[in-house]
Amino acid sequence: MNAVVKPRYLSVPEFLEWENQQDTRHELLDGQIIAMTGGTFAHARLITRLVTKLSNHLDKTPCVVLSSDFKVQVAVDIFYPDVVVTCAQQENQDLLCKEPKLIVEVLSNSTTHKDRHKKRLAYQQIDSLEEYVLVSQEAKYIEIYRRADDWRVAVHTDGVVELRSVEFSLSMDELYEGVY
Repeated sequence: MNAVVKPRYLSVPEFLEWENQQDTRHELLDGQIIAMTGGTFAHARLITRLVTKLSNHLDKTPCVVLSSDFKVQVAVDIFYPDVVVTCAQQENQDLLCKEPKLIVEVLSNSTTHKDRHKKRLAYQQIDSLEEYVLVSQEAKYIEIYRRADDWRVAVHTDGVVELRSVEFSLSMDELYEGVY
């Protein structure tokens, strides 16, 4: 969920400097500053469950799972994905994710169009990205876009979802348990 804060254009360095002085998070899309607002209980629960399951799976590997507090840069845009996995070396003071391998966005009414279109097209420009996953909070529904499949969508409504980028099988029933 988000709202445009300022109509003026900012460069990435200007935005990073400005945002580090703010009390709330913002994304930069097409030079516009977009305030990030809180989500629903279902949204937060799905993110937490994804982070936990992926973190447990990737424990003792070079890969790290990060939640929506860490930024990803795509050209002149800056986003806060709900879940991101990187296997690149990161420093504790880094502000941006290096070489994301997997990005997950949990859809909300106010972000669905942006996540499905603008963010998807932007994320696909990241050379290291192998999969982009959209998780609905309204129904058992997951879309997976894979570089290996020329970014064609695979839709899942039941069973087990394979996140090939991190060699992980995810039961939709387990993911959505307690949400429905």
